[in-house]
Amino acid sequence: MDSNIKVTIGIPFYNAEQYLRYAIQSVLNQTFHDFELILSDDGSTDSSIEIARSFDDPRIVILSDGKNRGLVYRLNEQIHFAKGMYFVRMDADDIMHFNRIAIQLDYLKSNSEVDVVGTSYYSIDTSNQIIGKTIVNNKPYSVSSVLKGGCFAHPTIMGKTEWFRKNPYDESWIRMEDVELWLRTISFSRFSNLSVPLLYYRSIGVPTLKKYIKSNIGIIKLLQKRNIYKISISDSIYYSISYCLKIIVYVIFYCFGQMGYLIAMRSKNISTDEVKKATKDLIESIK
Repeated sequence: MDSNIKVTIGIPFYNAEQYLRYAIQSVLNQTFHDFELILSDDGSTDSSIEIARSFDDPRIVILSDGKNRGLVYRLNEQIHFAKGMYFVRMDADDIMHFNRIAIQLDYLKSNSEVDVVGTSYYSIDTSNQIIGKTIVNNKPYSVSSVLKGGCFAHPTIMGKTEWFRKNPYDESWIRMEDVELWLRTISFSRFSNLSVPLLYYRSIGVPTLKKYIKSNIGIIKLLQKRNIYKISISDSIYYSISYCLKIIVYVIFYCFGQMGYLIAMRSKNISTDEVKKATKDLIESIK
């Protein structure tokens, strides 16, 4: 590892030309500067790779082999090449708060027993308008807590690079690679979440329906392997039914064009003042 690089930030992307520039700029605008940014092109056919190359910053590393290998492959690839002591996840259509890295890094340095820390997040639409806020479980500590809340909002996590190398993502679990990883490791790992929202997560305007259905079906398949992940019979039955119902509800709201309403229902109430402050911070993050 390079002693001058404390954090490696990884953004895998595939045909992300609409939002990729925002994501990259929000990384470069971080108040913490000792990082490298690995941009992994997964065989994009649009202008994404040109957008990535348009940024002139020595901290940026671009990986591009012209092949479409999938998100899980790219995540493990980034972790393999990471030079930082800590590894940070982010998606190509999201925006990180300009203080995200500084806050999460400070937490991990002050809580050395924690392996991975995530954060809460704001939901945004295609115009970067804030439409909701999700507060995640502060202390995921059991298999049940993973099944109930997903453990982390995946694009918000920061963790010890060495931990990720010892516990790589499993490429056989597409669209639920993160949930599988948390279930596989929670018995011997320490996880935590910060209640402060440090990511602007794009919940509307991206092809979420197909991905959401695949993710939930994948989790149902994971529940069928309950012995491997030490899931109780009662939890396996309960959460299988729960995730089936979630799929039905999601499809209904999607068909009636009410995704924004569904997100608002799932979100915490946000005051007008908080929306103004969060919007101001978002603009500052991508300026």
